[in-house]
This record gives sequence, C-alpha cells and structure tokens, in this order.
Amino acid sequence: MTLSPVMNRVTCAGFAVAVLCSVVACATHKTDAQQQVDRETVARVQTALNTDTLLYARHIFVRADDGVVSLSGFVWDPPDLLEAEQVAESVQGVSKVVNELELQRNGIDDSGVSR
Repeated sequence: MTLSPVMNRVTCAGFAVAVLCSVVACATHKTDAQQQVDRETVARVQTALNTDTLLYARHIFVRADDGVVSLSGFVWDPPDLLEAEQVAESVQGVSKVVNELELQRNGIDDSGVSR
C-alpha cells in the first residue's frame, strides 16, 4: 500500500511526536533517591517557614526540584513576601528560590479565622 505524500508526512510527524514524548519522559524521570532528596528539602523549607517568628506561613506551599524551591500561595503583609524567600534561601540544599507568592488583600487582620 502506498501512502499519499500528505499521509506520509502525518505519519512521520506522529512518529516524531511519539519519540519526542518518550525522550522527554526519560529525561524528566527521577530516581527514588532524587525524589527523596526533594521531599527532604521541602520538609526542611516548610519547617523553617513555620518556625520563623516573623512569618505566618500556613498558606505557603513548597515544591522542590533538584535544589530549586518554588514558593506559592499567599501571605498577608508585603514584608512577608521577602521574608519567606529569605528563609527558604537559607535552608541547606536550596540553590535557588522561585517566589510565586501573592499578597492576600482584604483579609481580616488578627482574626482567629484567618490567622
């Protein structure tokens, strides 16, 4: 059976996409040891954030990927944006911090519900 030039290109493109997906999947797969290091880094950063007396970190979420820590979620006060980043940077094993925190506006200060 002979394929038309269009079908031949579509078939080749589909094959190329499949190969590319396989390569990306292999390149991004982490070993159990690498995943464990990331989990330990997250735990250390989360502990540091929670024990910082200047920072209310209940709504800060931490992810780690090979030493790069991402902070997301929100804080109430503008200085907390920088404080969270500085605390995370000081943790052993952190090579870079990506700060994606947002400032929560219109919150009720010193409320038992929000704080």
